[in-house]
Amino acid sequence: MQNFFLVVSVFGLVLAVSLFTRKSVNKASAFFLGLFYTIFSIYTLQTYVIESGLLLEYSWFYVWPLPLYNLISVPIFFYFITLVKDKFVWHWIYLLVFIPFIIGIIDVINVYTKPQEFYDTIVSNAYLKPSERLKVRYGVLNINQHYAMRFLWQFLALISLLNMLVRFVRSLLKEKDKKLLVWVVSLYSLFLLMSILASIFALEKLFEVDFLRSTGPILRTVNFVFYIILFAIGIMPIYFPSILLGYPRRVKQKAIINQPIANGVELKFGLDVDRIENGLNALKDKGLFYEHDFSLNSCSKALEIPPHHLSYFLNQHRGVSFATYRNTLRIENAKKLITSGYLNKSTIEALAQQCGFANRSSFSKIFKKITHKNITQFASEVK
Repeated sequence: MQNFFLVVSVFGLVLAVSLFTRKSVNKASAFFLGLFYTIFSIYTLQTYVIESGLLLEYSWFYVWPLPLYNLISVPIFFYFITLVKDKFVWHWIYLLVFIPFIIGIIDVINVYTKPQEFYDTIVSNAYLKPSERLKVRYGVLNINQHYAMRFLWQFLALISLLNMLVRFVRSLLKEKDKKLLVWVVSLYSLFLLMSILASIFALEKLFEVDFLRSTGPILRTVNFVFYIILFAIGIMPIYFPSILLGYPRRVKQKAIINQPIANGVELKFGLDVDRIENGLNALKDKGLFYEHDFSLNSCSKALEIPPHHLSYFLNQHRGVSFATYRNTLRIENAKKLITSGYLNKSTIEALAQQCGFANRSSFSKIFKKITHKNITQFASEVK
């Protein structure tokens, strides 16, 4: 079971790095989700250290993360707000979400301002008496009280978002955005279930009552469910990679290469029109569209977006497939080269290669399809 926490910690760290480094449309939602997975990763890594009996070897890795753990409800709360509203606007009422974090800072400062023996005793007791470690008081509260407060705050924060998320889910149902719908509902449900189970465990210890711990099978079942929730939260973004890109509802749409964007075009989750426009123009300037093996996957990788986002963009905003868009750019380049006298010194086969076509036959066929003229006819007119 110890290795389980290590695996989940690695997943969390990889996701956090992805969210912090991706060029996301919604910077705020990506930041808050990345912050959650950072805290999540540190928490599961410390659990691994404790459960594996490595606490004395890594004694420094014990007290200081407490404020971070108490901060767990903050990124969750702000992530859902920025996801729904597509922006972050600070309100003073949000300070209430930081109360566990502030109390955690006070208690950690209290520990580190005392003699070293006090810290060593806390670590030693946590190693020798793991069942008693949650009863240790750092200052204002003991560890179990911090634990209970942390997850109760998470539960209250999630409940406060319920009405807003219900309206958001209804809008997603109308837009038929199934992936985002499943992601939001699943993530919210997992967070809520995690906060409920963790709060029950904490309150049992706090008030010394038996509820879920009354029988062994119930305890094992609840523990198993809790671990599954942790694992699911860690790996869910693998199934929903587009959540790394944000949800741009306020993107200003512009005309693209003399073709205006139709009014009422549905925005897709993670689709930043301006960024894709600029990216395609940059790739065109670099001449990547004229490379033989430049495919939809190659282009989407260069733009750092999923392939289906690029296809959606071209279909909705250009009215063409990727192949048609690429071939149009290649033929435009061929026309420029012909006009500049390229065929005076080179063959049509060389021109085809220069523009990214595999052979003269495919080049001639596509050239005539787009220009309604064959190559020799166009070259003669140019002369």
